Amino acid sequence: MLFFCVALCRAEISMLDDKYEQITITEPARRIIALAPHLAELTYAAGAGKWLIAAVRGADYPPDVLALPSVGDAAGVDFERIRQLEPDLILAWGGGNKPADLDRLASGSAPVFVMEPRELNDISRHLRMIGRLTATQAVAEHTAARIEGELQQLRERYTNVSTIDVVVEIWHQPLFTVGEAHMLSDALRVCGARNALPDYPLLVGPVPLEDVLAASGDVILSVTGMMAAEVQSRWSAYQSLSGHRGRQVISVDPNLLTRPGPRMLEGIEMLCGQLDQVRANGG
Repeated sequence: MLFFCVALCRAEISMLDDKYEQITITEPARRIIALAPHLAELTYAAGAGKWLIAAVRGADYPPDVLALPSVGDAAGVDFERIRQLEPDLILAWGGGNKPADLDRLASGSAPVFVMEPRELNDISRHLRMIGRLTATQAVAEHTAARIEGELQQLRERYTNVSTIDVVVEIWHQPLFTVGEAHMLSDALRVCGARNALPDYPLLVGPVPLEDVLAASGDVILSVTGMMAAEVQSRWSAYQSLSGHRGRQVISVDPNLLTRPGPRMLEGIEMLCGQLDQVRANGG
């Protein structure tokens, strides 16, 4: 009996999630559901993709995720489908899944581990968390360390460049932006830029067009997924009608710059490159 108890205790995994809830599983997770596209990406990057059994609509990377059952989206989750799949771990997004949905899931049989990314360092931190939960620490650590190294190189490269003020547009009808505490603002800092709306009170939300036009931003960063020429035309019209000075518009694929996973490094490199071009053009 003592041997059995010792073996069980060694297999048990317990840690705090980002809601400061102590989550305990008796053995490494082998039936995982990811409730956000970036959580599916992180699961694969941590070496646990073969144990992912379902995701949400919009999860499309890596391509293997497309073959998995869907259990809802940001508007709500399919509780019955989740129950039928019998997961032993549910990975949830604190800022993207409905609090009521998370509370209901937490009352079920599968543990719900909530992650809430706010800064770029959280990508590596979450990889390591998933590595612990799935006993794939070696793969997760390798990926996390690579990301940390690449971020540090970018930070060092842009330490002494001229600062560019950037207004972030994450949607256009209505106009949505992000606050200083958002991960996109952290990405701007890596590239030697800063959020032109530092006093915006929300993490993400609507903003009056007049506030954006009055801001000191040199550049509009669009992560709406629209073509750059279309975005530039729209903003040129706004600024012409209002009498405000024109700003250059740059655009980065939102799948690369708004999903807090390993591919975000690719998006940040694109962002830094476009801001370099603005500097070269005297912007």
